[in-house]
Amino acid sequence: MNTILQTTRKQRGLTQVEVAQKANIAERAYQRYEAGERTPNVHTAQLIAQALNTTVEELFPVALHS
Repeated sequence: MNTILQTTRKQRGLTQVEVAQKANIAERAYQRYEAGERTPNVHTAQLIAQALNTTVEELFPVALHS
């Protein structure tokens, strides 16, 4: 589970649906990223970070260092 992604979303007071809409991605795709089932590509990670008003590095620190 990507707890950073989930925690950041909740801190912003957003639902999964709202983040997906703001990032212009499928709701199910976002759910999979948050559940840790998939890792977004760089472009999608940027869209999610933008939707959450943060950085890719803050949301996906492990993925960047693999």
